[in-house]
Amino acid sequence: MSELTIFVSFEFDKDNDLKNNFFEQAKQNSTHRVSSCSLNEAYPTHEWKDRAKAAIDRCDIVIVLVGPDTHNAVGVKVEVDIATRLGKPILQVVPQKRSYTGVPGLEQPVRWRWEVINRRVEDLRNRR
Repeated sequence: MSELTIFVSFEFDKDNDLKNNFFEQAKQNSTHRVSSCSLNEAYPTHEWKDRAKAAIDRCDIVIVLVGPDTHNAVGVKVEVDIATRLGKPILQVVPQKRSYTGVPGLEQPVRWRWEVINRRVEDLRNRR
């Protein structure tokens, strides 16, 4: 089982439960040892962007957890922009039985099913 460092982008004020569920489930369901380099607290804007950039730079992949309003979340858009500039692979994941809209300009979100997530993560890692 290989190590995989993930930066999870999510709407901080509304979707913290998605992030917590993702990492809890990853312990049991991911085909990789998953470690988080996500930010776990709010920072002033100038400090947050620097911390986000440093964390994204250290990660292997960025996963956007898509909630009801993620496509409008300014912080998520900034993190996606940073990841894109740094050449990090980005995967959007939407909870099952939800029809939330992902971040525009990225590949369509995949369903939150671990066999799908694991396969897409492996595909993205192999493209690098």
